[in-house]
Amino acid sequence: MAEDDQASIADTSPSSSRNKRSELGERAAQHLIDSRRLFYFSQVAKMGSFTAAEAALDVAQSTLSRQIQQLEEELGAPLLLRASRGVTLTHAGEVLLGQAELIIREMESAREQISMTRGTTRGRVTIAAPRPFSSRYFPGVIRRFREEFPKTKLTVLEASSGHVHQYLADGAVDLAVVLHNPNSQKIATRKIIVEPLELTMRNDHPLVGEKLIDRSRLSAIPDLLLPAATHGTRFVIERYLQDGNIELDPMVRMDSVSLMRGMISQGFGCAILPAMACQEQLESGQFVAKPLRPALSRTLYMARLRERNQSPEAKAMEDIILGEVTSHENEPWMMNDE
Repeated sequence: MAEDDQASIADTSPSSSRNKRSELGERAAQHLIDSRRLFYFSQVAKMGSFTAAEAALDVAQSTLSRQIQQLEEELGAPLLLRASRGVTLTHAGEVLLGQAELIIREMESAREQISMTRGTTRGRVTIAAPRPFSSRYFPGVIRRFREEFPKTKLTVLEASSGHVHQYLADGAVDLAVVLHNPNSQKIATRKIIVEPLELTMRNDHPLVGEKLIDRSRLSAIPDLLLPAATHGTRFVIERYLQDGNIELDPMVRMDSVSLMRGMISQGFGCAILPAMACQEQLESGQFVAKPLRPALSRTLYMARLRERNQSPEAKAMEDIILGEVTSHENEPWMMNDE
């Protein structure tokens, strides 16, 4: 038999066919990412070093390094730049990290939905909100949610407006209460309330006798306390000042409403705040709030990532929050812009 004939027979033998990947197998090899390797990569990338990730995960550095190297080989691109002081992301690493948290959250969601079919739990809802809002509304929200969904796990994160926005962007929460409408097609929003922002001071402040405070006078107020977080009330206030051609460069900024309240209580300065943030002090007469001219307000939104599947429980949570806010709508400091 000729060599060419023998080669032809060899090429069509069953063992040769088994060595060839099907189209589906080729897709799995080229387009899918190992979930464990993806998780290890995300943790090392976020913590900035293999040492920190080893301590947090209780996984040996050699294992982490090997798994990430295999991930880099699979993707055909370096993800981390390794140095003695830690790691930094390559461009490919930045792209992958941007998707990793969402992928991991979706896998966790899949496991939770499977557990629901076993009757052990009925899912999980995680929500983040600024402290004034959560302190005011979440006791009622949590009570109503637990009555309606007693088997659903609920996690409530109370944080500064900047951290709330970051939780949302990272996909760490199902819902977030944000203080302005994010300019992003990736985020879906639903308006909750509109509330005034007023100049708030202690009851013996020199401006207590004023009926209104003109925007033009803000630059002359000593020790005006302004927020530090970029995603929140600071954004609203700075836009308001820009509209009046006013530039403020305060010596102190604070990412804490409670700290602002403490400073005002001690007679140090005043701040532009919603009544929600200091309702107790306003009702007791310790603080006085003066309207600004032109009037200033902020809108609070319920926000979620569009690409993230929303569970029935998360949808119900939106309605419960809106219902709780509506139940307080007769309070004098509430507004509606419709």
